[in-house]
Amino acid sequence: MLDTHAPHEAVRTWKDFFVHIAIIVVGLVIAVGLEQTVEVIHRGHERSELRKTLHRESEQILKDSRNTTAALVYHQEWLDRRIDQVKAAVWQQLPLAEPAGYSMPNFDYPDDPLWRSAKISGLVERLGSDELNAYSEVELLSVKIDVFYDEWRAAQSKRLQFERQYPRRPVVNTTDLSKASAQDLRTYLGLLTAEAEATHVFQEWDRNIQGAEETILNGDLRLEAILAAEKKSAPAHSDSATQQ
Repeated sequence: MLDTHAPHEAVRTWKDFFVHIAIIVVGLVIAVGLEQTVEVIHRGHERSELRKTLHRESEQILKDSRNTTAALVYHQEWLDRRIDQVKAAVWQQLPLAEPAGYSMPNFDYPDDPLWRSAKISGLVERLGSDELNAYSEVELLSVKIDVFYDEWRAAQSKRLQFERQYPRRPVVNTTDLSKASAQDLRTYLGLLTAEAEATHVFQEWDRNIQGAEETILNGDLRLEAILAAEKKSAPAHSDSATQQ
């Protein structure tokens, strides 16, 4: 807080008194004005830095979501082939074929820790309404992705636990299901199709956040434009992967 000081001369007349008061008032107005100016400059600097931070986070989210999409497409294709093999064994009583080789790319699914930190600290109040709506929508998508990532991993874990009940073929390092009963193969088919569905849902939300961030990075912060991009980016649902 800036201090103001009146002259130290003695006040002898009413004129001196009013001059004294005027000096104090003007000093206070100047002090308050300077303080508010400094605060405005500080807030403007915080807003500029926050926008740069969120822009960098959006670039990272977009990169992570694209890597996630590539990994999930690979995983979905592997599951679809495996489902067709198990279907042939269940419904046509054919010998169960060997699964295709598997080497899914590593990925970090998209997250927005910098936005959430700014929200907790109150810095997001520096932003305009369009920016708040845009990044809040990304946060909502990120929360959904957290949920569906966990569900995808849970479905994958159930399938892997089932496979671990059977011996491994040492040369090709695959699960030997040659002695699995018809009921076991049906169980396996159910686990595969459940995992395929979880993969599809996870991929759908990942593509949603990808569309949202592409729109934001293109400079369009309108919520209706972001929602339209999400809908456009969502993958078409294939029923073939979920039919037993």
